[in-house]
Amino acid sequence: MTITALLKKVLPFSKPYKNLIFYTLFLTLIGSFAAQVNAYILKYTVDTISELLVQKQPLSRGFYLLGIIAAILLGKEIVYAGVQFGQKLYGEKLRIMMARDFSQAIIERILTYRMAFFTSAENESGKLQTRIDAGISSLTRLVQNFFIEILPLFSNAIIALVCMFLANIYLGLVGLLLIPVYFYVSQLQATRLSGFRRNMRNYRENKSNQIINLVESILVIKSFGREAVEAARHKAIQFDMTENQLETRKMSYFFDSIKSFIERIGMVLVIILTAYFVLNEQMSLGAIMFHILLFNNVSAPIRQLHRIYDEMNDALIYSESFFSILEAEGQREPTGVHRPAVIRGRIELKNVDFSYPNGFQALRNVSMFIHPNENTALVGLSGAGKSTIINLLDKFYTPTRGQILLDGIDLADFDTAYLRACLAKKSYF
Repeated sequence: MTITALLKKVLPFSKPYKNLIFYTLFLTLIGSFAAQVNAYILKYTVDTISELLVQKQPLSRGFYLLGIIAAILLGKEIVYAGVQFGQKLYGEKLRIMMARDFSQAIIERILTYRMAFFTSAENESGKLQTRIDAGISSLTRLVQNFFIEILPLFSNAIIALVCMFLANIYLGLVGLLLIPVYFYVSQLQATRLSGFRRNMRNYRENKSNQIINLVESILVIKSFGREAVEAARHKAIQFDMTENQLETRKMSYFFDSIKSFIERIGMVLVIILTAYFVLNEQMSLGAIMFHILLFNNVSAPIRQLHRIYDEMNDALIYSESFFSILEAEGQREPTGVHRPAVIRGRIELKNVDFSYPNGFQALRNVSMFIHPNENTALVGLSGAGKSTIINLLDKFYTPTRGQILLDGIDLADFDTAYLRACLAKKSYF
């Protein structure tokens, strides 16, 4: 799944909260401008103090200057604190609301799925739970971090870059040229790590499923002395997860070192260029700290790119599983439209075969009549197919081959919800 596809899928869930998003964007804009105040104040302070020293002004002038600067910075910090409070509050509220909507949407959807969906090996309870929980968690965390961290960081970087260009085009180019290089390395890192992350998702699903199976089957395990076998199975999963995690960390540290080196090169270039312009009397002394602070604002989101890419990759990987469940249209229970006023209850099975999703064939060429107003008993050994026949009559499953008729009408033609409602009110079978 691509980022564009993910955004299209998340957009419908975010529309009810457009006011929250608007307030967050507005606060982000204010915060982005406020973040540049320190650079301008520091430049002004250094230049003014240098001028006061050259002119041998009294100390009182310096105290007056410091008082003004302190008042401005204090006011800026108060504004910035309010902005951050609003961003975090709205971001957290958006995360909680969307987590609720994601959870409700997937619960309502899977309730409409046929039984075969739940009994397939791919959707065992532990795996299904992990996919749903991890999907909701990664999606909502991405939404929250986008408004709390990602968007403010990149807004600050864009405005800081504009300020660098306005001050000096060459220094602005240094900041601008650093970004695509850093993006390329980060994207390369994300591509290399995506395989490890997919493996980790599978390991977590298997681990969760194995633990649930162990708890549910503990009596059987102890009865047949299979403790060592089960321990060995879980040990193999743990070792695979450990190896995968170590490889992931090694790859991350390698790319982080490269990105740190690129950032340091950019900082050195900014310092050298600024010092050159100062020595050439094209800039004031305060311009050195001014451009260093602005470059820090430009590189701050770049330093976070690896984490942002990590979260994006987690969201992309786990959202694939989440939305594959949410959008599994082929798993919806089939239903007809027939809703008779009266059901007599004459049932006929004609050459019915049925195999479960795991391949086990429970019924083979079964034919029988079940007449209304008579007591009919299904008798047989465990696994003979008694429960399977009841499940087929309830339309929990559909026959692999053959036909089931109710009052002479194919069971598939009946409205499923109506048929089960009738069965709930009165046992016709």
